[in-house]
Amino acid sequence: MHKKLGLLLVVALGLVCSFLGRSAWVQAQDERLVLAFYYAWFDWDTWANPLPDQPAQPYLSADASTIAQHVQQAQQANIDALILDWYGPQVENNQTEPNFRILLEQARQHGIQAAVTVDLAGPFLQNTDAVHDALLGLRDQHISHPAYLRVGDKPVVFFWRQDQYSVATWQAIRNQVDPERTMIWIAEGADLGYLDVFDGLYLYSVAWSDNPASVSVRWGNKVRDWSDEHETFRYWVATAMPGYDDTATGRDDAFVQERNDGAYYRETWDGAVQSRADWVVITSFNEWLEGTQIEPSAAYEDFYLNLTADLSAAYRTAVAIPTATPETLTVTLTLSPTPTQVLTPTVTVTPPTPTETPVLSPTATLAPTVTPFQIATPTPTATPTFPPTLVLPEAPTVHPYVGITPTPYSRRIPVEGSRRTQTCLPMFALFPLGIWMSIRLISAKR
Repeated sequence: MHKKLGLLLVVALGLVCSFLGRSAWVQAQDERLVLAFYYAWFDWDTWANPLPDQPAQPYLSADASTIAQHVQQAQQANIDALILDWYGPQVENNQTEPNFRILLEQARQHGIQAAVTVDLAGPFLQNTDAVHDALLGLRDQHISHPAYLRVGDKPVVFFWRQDQYSVATWQAIRNQVDPERTMIWIAEGADLGYLDVFDGLYLYSVAWSDNPASVSVRWGNKVRDWSDEHETFRYWVATAMPGYDDTATGRDDAFVQERNDGAYYRETWDGAVQSRADWVVITSFNEWLEGTQIEPSAAYEDFYLNLTADLSAAYRTAVAIPTATPETLTVTLTLSPTPTQVLTPTVTVTPPTPTETPVLSPTATLAPTVTPFQIATPTPTATPTFPPTLVLPEAPTVHPYVGITPTPYSRRIPVEGSRRTQTCLPMFALFPLGIWMSIRLISAKR
């Protein structure tokens, strides 16, 4: 009898475990990272432009003390990693490579991480061979650094303008550079087709919208729908922005999205929470030419750094984890007192109460106007917690990077689209079959 009882318990336990492990492609990852795009190509000429704001103290991006200060400011703003816009491993006329080396070292010293956005609009990655070689250089030279951003022991690489090449081309490149898929590649833009090759999606800019929260909700749903349909997992990385002003670039389509004393920034963070983002990426830590910076400035001082610290903490606390919730399995074992010791299992299956979980509530949607948490509004006059301001040396008469201006890139404006209803598999239908098989097995043993 005891053998039969043990056998039934093992079978029931196996059923429970199988349901706990089902639908692995929709289970969110544990990390809820806060990242920020970082630019390291500024020189003294930059600050001569008619920018919408100026740094609290102008600087050279190649100055190691400046990078160290930026890393400390990012850390105090609850930012996990700075994502440097990277032109590739070439050193000549390319500040981004040597400055990324400095960034990695400073990140290691101060306990945060760093990674790159592979910028395919830059001057050096002009063909697939150059892209292939750059990714090999990144893989072989940088991702083993202890401060390089890793998630689940996989190094993370962002891409910008990957849509210059087809999905098939990227498939071939990745099969050569990362055939075992030991890295996490995050694509930018509105084409879900790239998720066949890349591991996640982000939108660099949402500033074109007066309702950024609804944009994040819509695209978060799109990425999860795609993941459900393909029975896999893809990261949704929501974008947070304080505002936008690229009038200093002279672009024909330049525009301004007002900051409104931090209100727009809060709306983008609300969108990250409402869209159940796996990570948040801030555009940007210091993109001065497009007016998206959060680092200390002449106009705002430390206001946006302090606000970022509050908003990032609230995001980590309030975000809903869209994990698959297993059905409740209740097994009642009734032992008959007759000499034949007939074991009669009674199984009660209680389906879950519908929730806004993407697996178990196919029709659940997130209303873009729902605000799941209240965010405290820091005052602009809050006492800064940052180290004393570093006094930088006077501008040298000759600097190796003076006159080198990064190639300006166009805004990213996603194509609008409708939200699809999520789907899930009716796995609970297999419960009766599993119990019937276990009873048949016990009968056969008798």
